[in-house]
Order: sequence, then structure tokens, then C-alpha cells
Amino acid sequence: MNEDLKKSCFNFIYKRADDETVIYNTFSKAIVVLDDDEYLSFQNESLSEQMQQDLKENGILIDRDFDEQAFLKYFHYKTKFSNKILYLTIAPTLDCNFACPYCYENRRKGKMSPKVQEAVCDYVEEMVQDGTEVIDISWYGGEPLLCFDVVEKLSERIAEICRSHGSVLKMHMVTNGYLLSKDIVRRLDELGVTRIQITLDGTAQNHDMTRPLRGGGGTFDRIFRNLSLFDDSPIAVVIRMNVDNRNQSDYQTVRKMIEELDNPNISLYASPVEDINKDRDNTVSEFMTTDQFEEFTVHTCDEGGSTSNDFAVMDNRYCFCTAETEYCYVVDDRGDFYKCWDEVGRPQYRCFNILDRENANYSHIASFVAADPFADEKCRNCVFLPLCFGGCKFQRAHLSKSVCGFTDQTLRKYLETMYFRGNS
Repeated sequence: MNEDLKKSCFNFIYKRADDETVIYNTFSKAIVVLDDDEYLSFQNESLSEQMQQDLKENGILIDRDFDEQAFLKYFHYKTKFSNKILYLTIAPTLDCNFACPYCYENRRKGKMSPKVQEAVCDYVEEMVQDGTEVIDISWYGGEPLLCFDVVEKLSERIAEICRSHGSVLKMHMVTNGYLLSKDIVRRLDELGVTRIQITLDGTAQNHDMTRPLRGGGGTFDRIFRNLSLFDDSPIAVVIRMNVDNRNQSDYQTVRKMIEELDNPNISLYASPVEDINKDRDNTVSEFMTTDQFEEFTVHTCDEGGSTSNDFAVMDNRYCFCTAETEYCYVVDDRGDFYKCWDEVGRPQYRCFNILDRENANYSHIASFVAADPFADEKCRNCVFLPLCFGGCKFQRAHLSKSVCGFTDQTLRKYLETMYFRGNS
């Protein structure tokens, strides 16, 4: 092999058949399949010139003097401190019509005041004046549809700001789906919302146990009926199924129910329920350990389903989460800004208030923005580093939870599902 080349340290390699070896580069996201003779040549570094060129183009081979870890670190920090995108999650209320026992938020009455709304708009305008090119808004709560008037007013005002400065506005929404109507779906489309996430906790029996109305009563049937409101809508609907040890067997049933809707804009993925709010007594959910969710993930991939980690395998991203970037915040109804969705409404995690921005908690901001996976020897030398970047900083800091999101077994299953249709 050309002495000026070397193998990438981010090559994930496994044998998938008698005469097939897969090499997936977690940095370039390229995947190649070599037969036995080709792989032997790869191992022995006796590749043909053409094969060397092909593998170099895919990042499997790199220049010997190229420090790919330093290159990845450069993109990691460039992403963290770029002001090109403002990620702003807006919770117009922390009130909710559901009473989910595992909810991590401290639910409270109230809605975002006109004064806070105006301050949020001023903040957005400052950002676009300073060169921000994309405003990425996620509507959140509580339940944002309880304050749909705030959603409408702020959406229109922020859209006007973006138009006047030539910036791009992207909007998404996380809702429990119960209050959706034909008029609301139409209006969301008019406002520019392109994606909505709705949560199900399995089929009706299990879902209704963990996502009941606050006054009592099930919610599954109405939410599922509301999915038909998107039959003629361009809005993408992402169904997140919260899984635990109690409802995991429902996943494939829900997947088939979604497929039977015959709407290509509706998709499903699974994500674990996490015990974040230790102050709340929860006798319903049976939380999974990391190992249990991994076992579920492997089985789900075997069956052709998707889980939250699929996105990391496919995306070209340079941070685990946008919360690690300098220009990413969650703002609640009182104008308090937080770094993470899991912290919203908890004063001890507040970064600053939009009405008092000088009094900022820089120590907490730095706990996200200055977190450095390259300083962790285990992360720095891990083939999965370009996929997880050290994992969730909230979980690392507050839950004493393993943040390693991948194993050889799970990544192999993801690749088999995405590239080989699950045929191992």
C-alpha cells in the first residue's frame, strides 16, 4: 500500500457473510463491502492502486500525516460556537392536559406574557442582525396547543423578522396530539411548521395507563384518530414511542398500525422512558436499564423498526446534541432560558432570564458548551466518537448514567437494517 496512506481510526469492521466484510467509517459515514480477497489485501496493506483510491475517497484510508481526530475536534468546536443557526425551543406554557407519571417537568399554570413574547422576538432580531442565517424553532411545553394563540403570534412575528433580514425560519412542534383539529393542522401548515412529534406509549391499554388526561380518562384512541388529520397535509409526523419493560412488546404492533395508515409522512421510532424526576412517585413505568434498551434495540432492528440512535448513525453531525452549542436554548413561559429540554422549569438549571440577561449562570452554560469528549481518554480512542461525542451531557452530569450509546452489536444491527434490509 502507498506509504503515504494509513487506515482511519474510525473504521468499524465486521463480517456479515462467508465472503463479505463490511467497513463503515463513523466519521465519513461511508460503507464498503469487501470480499475475502479484498479484505485480506486490506489487512495486509497490499491493495491495488484503484482500491486504494476508492477507499481514500470514502475515508476508509487517509493520508498518513492527517490527524483525523484533530479534524473532527475542529468541526466539533466550529459547530459549538457558530452563530449561523439559533436553536430555540419555546414553551408557551408548562401546563399540560395530561398527567404522565414519568413526566420530568414541574407542571404549572400560566402562559407566556406579551412582555416575554416581545423580549423573545427582540432576542431573535438581535441574532439575525449579528449574522444568524437560520432560526430553528421547536414548539414545546407543557402542551403548546393549550396556548395556540401564543404559538400563532410568535410564529408570525418571528417569520416577519426572518423575512426582513433574509434569514431562514424552520419550525417544528412537540405535542401530545390530543388537541389537534383540522383547523389547527391547517394553521400550523400556514405558519410554516414542517414537522410534528407525537408520543405514544404503546397500544391503547398501556398508553392510557401512562398518558391519561389530567382529569382521568384515556387518550390513545383520540390521538390515533387525529393522525388522519394529516392525510392531505405536507407536515411530517414523527411518532415517538416511549418504551419500557412493560410496553416494549407493543412496538411492532404500533409500527404495523402506523404502516396501515398508508401515509408516507408518518414515521415511528422508539426511545426509552427515563426516570428523570426523582421527586415524583411513579408506580406505573418499568424503566429500562441501558443494557435492556440495547437488547430491545437489537431486536427492533431485526424486525425492521427504528430507534432514537438511528439518527446518529445516519446524520452528519458534530455534537451529540444542539444543547452543547452556544446558541441553543429552551425558553419557558416566564422567560427563563435553559440549555436542555430535561431542565426546563427547574430554577437551579436556569441560564438566565430574557428580561434580565446580565444575570447569567455561566457555570451551568459552560457545563454544556465547554464539555469536551476529546479530553476523555475512553471517548477519544473510541471508534464511535463521531456518532456520540461523549453522549448526553445532562445524563452524565445529573443521572450518573452510562453515556455510551453504541456497542459493536447495536451498530452492526443499525447498519444491517439501513443498508442490507436486516439480512445478516
